[in-house]
This record gives sequence, C-alpha cells and structure tokens, in this order.
Amino acid sequence: MASPRQLRIRIVTVLLGAFAAVSVLPLLLSHVRLIGINRDALKTAEEQYILRSAVKIAGDIDAFLLRAQGRLQTIADGLGLAERIGGGTDPFTYAGTGRLLAEAAKEPFLPVLQTLNAAGQGLKPEELEGAIQAELARAHQTALRGEEYLGETFPTRAFPDGGLVKGVPVRSADGRVIGSVCGFLSLLPVKGWLEEEKKRDVVAYVVDRSGALIVASDPSQLAPQEFLPRVELVREFIAHPVRLTKSYVHGEGMLARRVLGTVAPVEGIDWGVLVEKDEEKAYASVAQMTRTTSLGAALALAMAVAVAFVAARLLSRPVTELVEKVRAIAGGEYKQRVPVRGARELAELSETFNSMSDAIERSIEALKQAARENQELFLNSIRALAAAIDAKDPYTRGHSERVARYSVVIARHMGLTPEEVRKVRISALLHDVGKIGIDDRILRKPTALTDEEFDVMKTHPVKGALIMGQIPQMKDVIPGMKFHHEKWSGGGYPDGLKEGEIPMLARIIAVADTFDAMTTTRPYQKAMQLDYVVSRIQSFSGSRFDPAVVAALEKAYTSKDLEVVGEAARMAASA
Repeated sequence: MASPRQLRIRIVTVLLGAFAAVSVLPLLLSHVRLIGINRDALKTAEEQYILRSAVKIAGDIDAFLLRAQGRLQTIADGLGLAERIGGGTDPFTYAGTGRLLAEAAKEPFLPVLQTLNAAGQGLKPEELEGAIQAELARAHQTALRGEEYLGETFPTRAFPDGGLVKGVPVRSADGRVIGSVCGFLSLLPVKGWLEEEKKRDVVAYVVDRSGALIVASDPSQLAPQEFLPRVELVREFIAHPVRLTKSYVHGEGMLARRVLGTVAPVEGIDWGVLVEKDEEKAYASVAQMTRTTSLGAALALAMAVAVAFVAARLLSRPVTELVEKVRAIAGGEYKQRVPVRGARELAELSETFNSMSDAIERSIEALKQAARENQELFLNSIRALAAAIDAKDPYTRGHSERVARYSVVIARHMGLTPEEVRKVRISALLHDVGKIGIDDRILRKPTALTDEEFDVMKTHPVKGALIMGQIPQMKDVIPGMKFHHEKWSGGGYPDGLKEGEIPMLARIIAVADTFDAMTTTRPYQKAMQLDYVVSRIQSFSGSRFDPAVVAALEKAYTSKDLEVVGEAARMAASA
C-alpha cells in the first residue's frame, strides 16, 4: 500500500502533467492556427501595400508628365492664338511673351523653358549647359516637323537628379507649324515621391524598358547600374510591362538579400516603378507574433505548475471539474468558467483559472479583432485606390470606362507599344460616342429592338466616326470606333470587313465590349460568371473575334491582370 508521501507525489505528478496539457495545449493550438491565418493575411497585406506604393508612384509620374504636357501645350496654343490676332506681330519675339514665360517658369518641375519661331528666333534661357542646349535643339527641330518630342533622361550639373526635354509644335490658325515650345522637366519631384517611400522601410526605383536606372529613393542602397537589368523582376518587366509582384534575391555575393518586390508600368512612357522591401522587415510582425505566443505559452505553463502544486492538497473532484472546463475551452468555448466555491485554496484556484480563461479569451478576441482590422484596412485601401484612379479621368463613366480598362489590359498582353496602348484607351473610351445621335427611345427601350430600330442603332459607329472626324488629332483612333462591330469572319457592320481588313484597335475593343456586356446586368440579361464569360468568348475565336485578341484576354484573365471593376464587379460576383 502506498504511503501518504508516495500518494502525494503521484498526485502532484499527475496534476502537474494534466494542468500542463489542458492549460497550455489549447492556447498553443489556437495560437498556431491563428498565427497561420494572420501570417497569410500579413503577407497579403504587405504585398498589397508595396503594390499600392508602386501603382501610386506610377500614377503620380503619369500625372506629372501630363501636367507638363498640358503646360507646354497651353503656352503653344497661346502663341498660336497670339499669331492669329496679333496683326502681323511675331509672338515669339514680342516682349509680352517674356511675361508669359516668366509666369510659366514658376512651376518647379519646369525650370527651363524656351519658345522659338521657325527661324530660331524667340526667347530662351541663357548660359545653359551644353547637354540641355543640344536636347532643346533636337526638340525644336522635331517640333518644326509637326511632331512632339520626348527625350531620354540625363543628369546635369544644375539638376543632378536628372531630367528630360519635352517639345511641342506651335501651329497657326491654318495648321502651319510656326515654331515650338520646349522645356526641360526636372525629375526632382519624382525623387521626392521615392524618398517618401524610403521612410516606410522600402526602396523604390524608376527604370526604363531596358532596365536602366532613372532615379532611386536611396542611391546608397543601390547595386551597380549594370546590375539592375539582371534583377529577376526587372527582367520580367522588360519582357512584359505589366504589374508583377514576387519574392526574389536582389544583389550578388555579400550584397545579396531576399526581398519582396513589385513593379508597375507608367502609362504614356516606357518606364516602370520598382518597389522592394527586405523580407526580414516585411514579415517582422509575423516573427514578433510568434515570440509573443511562445512567451504567453511559457507563462501559462508556469501558472499551471503553481496551480498543480496547490491543487494536489485537495480532493481530485474539483480537479476533474477543472479539467472538463479546460477541455471545453480547448474545443473553442472560451466563455467557460469554473464556479468559485469550496475551501479558500480551491476558490483561489478557480479564480486563477477564470483569470487565465479571461486572458485567453481576450487574447483570442484581440487576435480576431486584429485580423478583422487588417482585412478592413486592406479593403478600404483598395477602395481608396480605385476611387483615386477613377477620379483622375472623370470624362466618362460606366461602360465606356470599363471597356477602356479591359482594352488596355488586352493591348498590353498583346505586346503593343505604349503609344498604341494610348490609342486603344482613347478609342475604347469613345467607341460608343455615336449613340449621342440615336433616339433615346431606342437606347432605353427595355425590350428587343425591331428591325428598323436595329438598323438605326447600327449607325452609331459611323455617327461616332463622323463626329470625331472633325478633329484632326483623332484620325488614328477613329478606326477603332467605326469598326468595333465588324466580325473576324465577316458579316459585321458597317462595312462587312473581315480578318486583317479590320483595324487592330477595333478587334481589341470588340472583345472588351463583349466582355463588359456579359459581366454587367442589362435589360435583356443578368451579369454572368467570369469563367463562363471567358469560355463563351473563346468559343467565338476565329468566327466573331480575332484569335490573337481572345488569347490575350485569356492570358490576362489567367494571370489575374483582368478584373471586372466598379458596379460590374458587384453584379458579376452576385450573378
């Protein structure tokens, strides 16, 4: 028969093991599961964060270039108007032009500005560096041929962060080129945007399509110039200028480090924005969460040992009740509590356990709340980004804007140049402008159109082409507007073109137009699921649509570069 001492030791051992198991294991299991969930959420949040950073900088650069283009064009239009109403006075040599240039030069991004007539006379800054003078001369000669000029970036002594020269022609009332407006655009604002990202533990670069560096947020962190084209993400951007995000090794030898990187193309110019963050910093919160969980488990184990020694002096029944409650908590019932009753020691044990249960419940709720807040932050950031992009060009909304976005994605996956992509965007935005000449009763009719009404509806591409044909600058985008209802195998309208006779702009818009029509709710149909829409469009490859365009749509959809947006997204999701 066991002695009291032996019995006491066995009870202590059993209770110690039991308390360690039922007190620590539920905490560990719950924390391990939530750590896995939150690790994935944190990784996704980091990836989305650096993607938003790259997209924002790319958008800022695009807006910067558009603003500079607008400022130069405004001055050029003013000079053209002055030539028409000046009564023979040359606006380029007139003294009043100096005040115009002085006002325009107040822009910090446009420190150098010149206006010259066809004979090279006019106003231009003095004592310029040779590199800037040579670029301005090339820009002037290009503008005199009626073409806009956008030079390569280069640094100077006065502007060590670099810049580039932009030039536009000045036209008279009858369309003759009578001079040029050229300016040196400083990249100092771009450098400032990149340095803002440096404060958030990321390194940002702007590179061209060859992988050459244009500007960096922190030159001290930069690998040698010739190394950038060998960076994995830069190589992929050179081959396919679309948004990409991945983890990879940046650098070689002692400088090698594993980073999380993303690249986003800049519209309107062959540039890309590369944003990188060391994985060690990017996932630091995950490591901290693991350390905190381990410490919590250790503290819980120490508490369990202390309680076990106290409980060994009491009967086993309260211990059994305690074990049952702990098992309930392990099953996820975190609100379970032990009744406070019996001797003072048992009461204290019950209170201690309840306190521990409260701590576990608070910890679990805190982790769940953190997960919810991370998710809400992610969704709100995405909404804010979408709103910012949508607000940048409010000229059109709804269908035309969505068709334009889908068309641009398809065009990029087909390898079109930035200039061709720009034409695709404009043509897609205006593809239905001819409907302004269609009776509202036909446009808004909720039932099927009659043959006569459909014949009227089919005139909208030609009407749109006639409307836009009044503007000489729109001649390159009119084919997409006019022929987007032609069919690859023939039989479309207005001219019954087929295959290679159909302009590429129209082939792309035709697919994007159908994609949007099928993913939005119309009077005659409900929005359809994306998988079905893509499959249905594939079935028309070679008959209604160009197979190459359909293949680009499928590639964009497979790579998740094509997503329905705005109201269309909600309709498609609920279909």
